[in-house]
Amino acid sequence: MQTYHVKVERTDPQHARASVRDFTLELGARRADTEAGFNPVETLLSAAGACLLTGLQFVAQTSQIPLEGAWVELEATRQDKPPTLTQIRYRLHLKSPAPPERLERLLELAERNSTVLQTLAQAVRLEGSWEVAP
Repeated sequence: MQTYHVKVERTDPQHARASVRDFTLELGARRADTEAGFNPVETLLSAAGACLLTGLQFVAQTSQIPLEGAWVELEATRQDKPPTLTQIRYRLHLKSPAPPERLERLLELAERNSTVLQTLAQAVRLEGSWEVAP
């Protein structure tokens, strides 16, 4: 069992600061303000993407699948009443000479090893796809 602890504090009317150990993350914290920085939903999507890429790297190394690069684009759909995300979609781009069936299995295992994706999948419809990047 692992426990996580993050402190988030309001720094001014438009911003919040998250801190953990010796690291900080500045966040936008004013509704509909696209100039203040990452809003909470964008931060959630970023966490999901980072967690997926972490799992991907772990599985690629342990499975000895060559992975020259990877990035993921995420998108969420939000409804207003009640305010909730109804869907999260992602597209994973992989740079690898491995055959498609090995990359498909790599993604399957990476998803299973992603704490954030596994958690989100229990709360919202989650759809993912992948492609080999040039």
